[in-house]
Amino acid sequence: MTTHATTAGIPPVFNVASANAAGDAVKKALASLNIGYELEIGRGSFSGSELSLQLKVRLPGGHNPEQAMFELMCKRHGFDPAAKLHKAGFGSFTLDSYHPRRPKYPWTVTLETGAQYKFTTEAVEDAFARLKS
Repeated sequence: MTTHATTAGIPPVFNVASANAAGDAVKKALASLNIGYELEIGRGSFSGSELSLQLKVRLPGGHNPEQAMFELMCKRHGFDPAAKLHKAGFGSFTLDSYHPRRPKYPWTVTLETGAQYKFTTEAVEDAFARLKS
């Protein structure tokens, strides 16, 4: 295993770019595994030289309640989950998930940059209205 010491002798720390690169490397490594389960890397955080990633393990063909809720609420509100939307001040974004325990801001959207924000139902309805016009 290689060490990642800097020229000044100070041990390196994660930044956004290196954390994303490490997360992508882990995703690529997990994609090649065939252990009989569906593996998915979730959100992560980093501090200093440590990166923590969420790992979801599902039974093959298993039910994903979060995705089912998202699809149900999209259908109920008439939203296309695959649509690319636009909102002034945010730019282009896509719907990511629905959280019923957040009644004021139930929708999570992901910008093209990868940043995620919470939106109200009215804000998402407005974005779809702009898309249709």
